[in-house]
Amino acid sequence: MALRDLLTALEEEGAADHQKAQQARRRQAAQILSDARERGTRIQADAVAAAETSARQEAQSLLIAARSGARRAVRTARDDALAEVLGRVHQRLLALPGSPEGAKAAMACADEALAALPHASTLRVHPADAMALQPGVATHLVTDLGTSGVIAEDDQGRYIDNTYATRLANLWPGIRADLSRSWEQGS
Repeated sequence: MALRDLLTALEEEGAADHQKAQQARRRQAAQILSDARERGTRIQADAVAAAETSARQEAQSLLIAARSGARRAVRTARDDALAEVLGRVHQRLLALPGSPEGAKAAMACADEALAALPHASTLRVHPADAMALQPGVATHLVTDLGTSGVIAEDDQGRYIDNTYATRLANLWPGIRADLSRSWEQGS
């Protein structure tokens, strides 16, 4: 084989090796690009998922806070309304002494107190109710109450507080619960 043929063969072999090396580098570069794209896609998906999770958690926290605030506002409004109802009832009770309704109610309170404490020696009453009670009550009347109703006392220190204020205080928890329930069902 002549030198020229040898050089040509070596040149052709070198060109083929060079082409194989370039193809291998291109495949390697393509693989690197493909891997980078996959990693980028995964990183982007992870970032979106993390942002989505964070946004959902923040939205859940905001919803919880809003619901809590709404419940607090409803409780406050209900408590204010109940306080207004109680205040109106107190005002109506304060207006009863001396009225025809107040006289009937004072007599009923006296009858209940005397039934519960039959040996009562004293009935404490509102001054305006004393006139209505005098004809029907055989016990000593003391006119020192600031509200309607009566307090019956015996000589041994026992007493029955049957005033409107006490009766309302005893009944109010149940009335309050009933009103609250009815308001909740109505909303």
